[in-house]
Amino acid sequence: MSKKRIGYIATVLIILAAVTAALCVFLTLRSRNNDEGQEGTEQESAVLPEESDLELPPEIETVSVETDDAVSELYRALELALTDAEDCMEDVVTSLTRSAELGNSDAMYFLGEIYFQGIGVEADLEKAGACLRQACDSGNRKAMPLYAKMLFMGDGVTQDYDESASYFYTLSGEDGEASYILGIMSNLGMGVPRSAERARKYIDQAVEAGYKDAESYRGKIQDAGKMIDGAQEFVLRAKQVREFHYGTAYGDLQERIDAYQSVLEASEDYRAFEDEMTALLGVDVNGISTVTLFGNNGYLFHRNENDGTSLHDYIGDNHFSQKELEAIAANLEKEKKYVEQNGSKFVLLLIPNKETVYPEWMPSYISRADEMTREDLLVEYLRENTDVDVVYAKDILMRNKEQYPMYYRTDTHANMVGSLFIVSDLLRACYGMEITPDLETFEIHMQDYRGDLGTAAKCTDRYTDTVYFYPGQAVDETEKVKSSIMLVGDSFSEFINIETAYYMRGGVIHRMIADYGYDYHEATEAGFILASIKPEYVVWECVERYLDRLK
Repeated sequence: MSKKRIGYIATVLIILAAVTAALCVFLTLRSRNNDEGQEGTEQESAVLPEESDLELPPEIETVSVETDDAVSELYRALELALTDAEDCMEDVVTSLTRSAELGNSDAMYFLGEIYFQGIGVEADLEKAGACLRQACDSGNRKAMPLYAKMLFMGDGVTQDYDESASYFYTLSGEDGEASYILGIMSNLGMGVPRSAERARKYIDQAVEAGYKDAESYRGKIQDAGKMIDGAQEFVLRAKQVREFHYGTAYGDLQERIDAYQSVLEASEDYRAFEDEMTALLGVDVNGISTVTLFGNNGYLFHRNENDGTSLHDYIGDNHFSQKELEAIAANLEKEKKYVEQNGSKFVLLLIPNKETVYPEWMPSYISRADEMTREDLLVEYLRENTDVDVVYAKDILMRNKEQYPMYYRTDTHANMVGSLFIVSDLLRACYGMEITPDLETFEIHMQDYRGDLGTAAKCTDRYTDTVYFYPGQAVDETEKVKSSIMLVGDSFSEFINIETAYYMRGGVIHRMIADYGYDYHEATEAGFILASIKPEYVVWECVERYLDRLK
């Protein structure tokens, strides 16, 4: 090749490179401008990302079912069930049970319906839930509507809005009722982050499907406002669905399956669920937007950012800085010195938030940055760097929460059972006392209590608590110590005050910091001034979400 031709090619390549570079710059600038525009839109709307980023469609798998013993038992059961003879239901259940045990998911579904409705058997919600769960795990779409409702209500199964929402989402493409329910859940933040956009989408789907209640609900949808931190990456995932095709040995088997499904669906009466759907119309959307968070297993959680730091304590994105830890430590050491100068001993009693004790019931759409909370880190810092006596009630509550209810489900506070465990931890640290709380010792004061979280959101009657009361006569005189304590704290200290006093012959001097501008030192000074006798211990109680008050 000649030098002239080589030079020509080189010139062309240089020009092409220049054009390519210019094009890259243009595309980069255009992309940057688009991004800036999008960021501005997101900040203005303050809503969740696009729906396409939040939802995954159901995976539908076709499964051929060969003729086997399971199919034979299913066929026999349906042959009997469709005769309308009531005296054959025992044989129907027997054959369906055998078929289900051999792995047939249609038999599992039919058994679930039979036990749920009590057709020829005693109604048994736990058996119904177990059968329906097996069918759903096998991908059987027939079982999903009823199982989703049972999960929503907690009937026969552990109440779980997260799982329920996944099933309703799986069904929503074809089922107007499922779309309607998912619209309500999206508006109220039940199993999914609150999103007015998503709620309107599903209510519109329900309207298009002809679901009668959907149109009137659209006016109740309110914009979600500030999105919950930790929910940005949430994806609503559908359950896997399998379409089962049977062999030709029993030519009319599919017809029998469809016919019996129609019979069972027609007789299905889930009045409790329908009543709950109606009751949800009265929930205060503003209350759940600012104060109350729907968890699972009947738990309501605190999300009010104007009243402590509960949500961020749970997420773990608000750890104290080194400077803040040093400030708290210095303040506590100063107070310890002041208390000792007045002839008493100083103890810091720290109580965890309900979210910390029951993280398993928090909504799964809220992700955690760190499971080590700032209270954990504060306790660790104080124990390593100060001589302040710290009683941290988290361990004793976590150890015993499976046996006893420690917090109200509808309230931010520990109940009287949890409070007694906290008191036992405190008295063990101060006096070496061993208290073994027993639920049978408590009296039941009321069973329809609606706590601060339930009241703020005007939750339904399904959200109520049992109020336990620990009677003073339960404490024998020999168990008491000849001592007195000054207890200074927030609202958690009220029950602690009552129960601690049972064990103090000298009584408890109780000071609520709310009465002293939330200043622990001022409340302590007032306690010393007003005390008729000098307390042996001064206890500062502080719940996790108010730790900033210790600075």
